[in-house]
Amino acid sequence: MRLYTVSEVAQLLRISKRTVYSYIACGYLRAIQVNERKAIRIPEDALQEFLQKNQTVFSAVQLPKTERVIKLIKKQKSNNT
Repeated sequence: MRLYTVSEVAQLLRISKRTVYSYIACGYLRAIQVNERKAIRIPEDALQEFLQKNQTVFSAVQLPKTERVIKLIKKQKSNNT
């Protein structure tokens, strides 16, 4: 399972890191803390779930289409293996 940083998610979705943190704080985007320093990571399945639930919102503000982002995630995953 791939874990994304807040910066990586912000870059993929073309939004600010602050917005990603807001989504996490509101419960819209599931995240986990991975160490004592409380580093936040977003599991790949949580990102895909978030994109599928919010596809209409993202297309309305001309962000990358859900399918395109999911393909990019899968491509990155296959390159890492």
